[in-house]
Amino acid sequence: MLKKIVFTTLFVIMSYFGHAQKNLNDYKYIIIPQQFEFSKSDDQFQLNSLTKFLFNKYGYEAYFIDELPEDLKLNRCLGLIAEASNDEGNLFKTKVEITLKDCYGAIISKSQIGESRVKDYNKAYNEAIREAFETYKDMDYKYDPKESAKSKSEEEQPLSTSVEVKEKSEIIVTKAKPVEENRETAILTDNETKPELYYAQAIINGFQLVNSEPKVVMILLNTQAEDVFIVKDKNAIVFNKDGQWVYSRNEGTSLEVRILDIKF
Repeated sequence: MLKKIVFTTLFVIMSYFGHAQKNLNDYKYIIIPQQFEFSKSDDQFQLNSLTKFLFNKYGYEAYFIDELPEDLKLNRCLGLIAEASNDEGNLFKTKVEITLKDCYGAIISKSQIGESRVKDYNKAYNEAIREAFETYKDMDYKYDPKESAKSKSEEEQPLSTSVEVKEKSEIIVTKAKPVEENRETAILTDNETKPELYYAQAIINGFQLVNSEPKVVMILLNTQAEDVFIVKDKNAIVFNKDGQWVYSRNEGTSLEVRILDIKF
């Protein structure tokens, strides 16, 4: 009976780490935030710098969020976001766990919980993080891009040319009528608020717009018109006018127009 329990336990552990390793190998980079959620300031106790250093030491390619390489700026889904959590309820131990999440917020891997009984927080967190990194130290990581690492949006089937032209024509017609029908129009410009920066990532038949979290906020579908996109699942288009990207949504009773800051 004891042998059976031991075998089962080992099988579960090996399966878990095998799955984590396979997933980690699908990603090229590790993104390190300037501040962890439980920290009170940027790089408090040099935890973020230490996390970056240890990932690079053990064969990963880690960057702070403000120093990302160009391909990662264009496609945040190439990287995993590192997060660290601690157990604030324990007065006698400092505990740290390192979690890696993909660009959709899904957890790809968790480290073992590193612990320290040192009372000095600087030394305690340093010791706990190094112990947590025993998980990533032993994973034999090597970047090997797989189809599963690509954006889920890339699996969308392209629209036919006839559908694109029809939708484009309908939107252009409704866009020309708001004044004649006295519709309420809400216009947001740079003078009112600075638009959030979005990164455009190429997908099949268009682009997905990702914010700084990173999170996919909008899908743009190609049309035959240059610099004109249909917004998926919205009665809206995005087009370039005088060097600015404009979002225009028509709900029948109102027209929303606002400027988007998009980096292609």
